Amino acid sequence: MTARVLCLLGIVLVACSQSHPTAAVSPTEQTTSSPVSGPMPAVDLPVTRVDFSCRLPVVTVNPRSSFPDLHGGFITFPAGQLADDPNGTMPVRGFPHDDYATTVSPVIYGDGGGFYDRAAKRWVPASPAATLADGSAYAYVTADSSAQIVDVASGRVRTFELKPLDRPAVLDFSTRGVFLYQPSGMGGPGEGVWLLNLITGSVTLVRAVHRLWAVLDGKAWVARLDPRDKTVWPPIDIQPADSLAEVDLATGAETQWFYRAGAYSWMIGFASGRPLISVGSDVRLIDQPGSGGKLIYSGSLTFDGYFQHYQGDGDRIWLGNERGIYLYRPDRGLQKVFAYNATPGSGGDIHPAGICL
Repeated sequence: MTARVLCLLGIVLVACSQSHPTAAVSPTEQTTSSPVSGPMPAVDLPVTRVDFSCRLPVVTVNPRSSFPDLHGGFITFPAGQLADDPNGTMPVRGFPHDDYATTVSPVIYGDGGGFYDRAAKRWVPASPAATLADGSAYAYVTADSSAQIVDVASGRVRTFELKPLDRPAVLDFSTRGVFLYQPSGMGGPGEGVWLLNLITGSVTLVRAVHRLWAVLDGKAWVARLDPRDKTVWPPIDIQPADSLAEVDLATGAETQWFYRAGAYSWMIGFASGRPLISVGSDVRLIDQPGSGGKLIYSGSLTFDGYFQHYQGDGDRIWLGNERGIYLYRPDRGLQKVFAYNATPGSGGDIHPAGICL
């Protein structure tokens, strides 16, 4: 499984439903740091009926062992009714495969997450980030460190060896090839960036990028610790980081996009190409370098998952968790638009799997 997929597998918003690392901040920095607070029960939002019509593809995560099965379906709005798609079942295959498979022909395999490919009109058991822009093919890495390039329509697979890389994961799939990185075993940002050339089969280091969250359109998004921050961080398993920066893979130029002293800036996704972060109790959309960002949500709700639980949709953002589906709109803020009743702590949830049309 890649580290990009589920909270169960390591990389998450709020570190698998726990609080981000908090820290003591020097008096000179307190005006920009997050307040330190203890755990508090999550206060949910009431369900709101939307005033538009569309059909949102979603994936429900249903644990039956150490790994969850995936099931695709559609929520029809404004009624707010979920209908499971019989073609959307994606059961997990255990050791030695540790992957997912569809149940319709041609059977295709992937490393989880799951989304609805509108071009091919079928469910794909992989991350949208690992898919070509036209939806025709996707990439994933198997348990034996080989890259699988899958044609969605035919199920045809091309295999590429990635050794000596050890269980890398796919960051992005473009006309240039497949961008790879080495995930962190501790659940934070990883290391990269390598490029798999699909013509030659070669794997080359594009640039040594540390503390890497994502790659999109030739830019790497990374965690950084700003030297201005005088925080005394408590002992934690991952390195502290108070900033999000963008690295140009062609030139190496680095641009800071967000900084908050004493608070871990955890990147959780993209919306219309702009980064979404979780910092303290906030979810923020960072629209430009140096910006404090647009507040999407502030409170005790958690949206477990890394990238997979957030779907940009024009100026809308869909979010999912064990309690349901939520929708952010600039003129309405965040609203809960569909209730789901996964057992708390079971690993079950529901998340958006495409835009709502």
